[in-house]
Amino acid sequence: MSKYLVMFLLFIAGTFVSLQASLNARLAKYTGFLESTFISFFVGTLTLLLFLFFKGFGNLKNISEVPILYLSGGVLGAFFVFVITYSVPRIGVSAALSITIAVQLILGLIIDKYNPFDVSAFHVSFFNILGVILIFLGVIFLTYNR
Repeated sequence: MSKYLVMFLLFIAGTFVSLQASLNARLAKYTGFLESTFISFFVGTLTLLLFLFFKGFGNLKNISEVPILYLSGGVLGAFFVFVITYSVPRIGVSAALSITIAVQLILGLIIDKYNPFDVSAFHVSFFNILGVILIFLGVIFLTYNR
């Protein structure tokens, strides 16, 4: 897959995160915050199950060999979706997402530099750090008087 297609897919995924935050917050008005998070993950699980039926289940049989740490992504994702769903009605989509994005970028740079999960290491430059600083300035502006 080309780098540009990956970037395009990330662009689409980014729009979906903003939409998901708003949709889950509305769903929570009907069902509650924890319940809307469950429903979101349940519908997502069904969607992935449908994709697996078409693609094939491949390496799922190796699940018993996976270290428990690598299975914790679902817990982290559930916490993220719950907190975003809870936060959006209180501070708005842009403020909630900007805070999480800024923190993700800092941690992302640390992970890129030190590669603690042995995925892939990347050089972190002055411009990378400057970009994160500018994002943090944006967070301050977006969250001011919220």
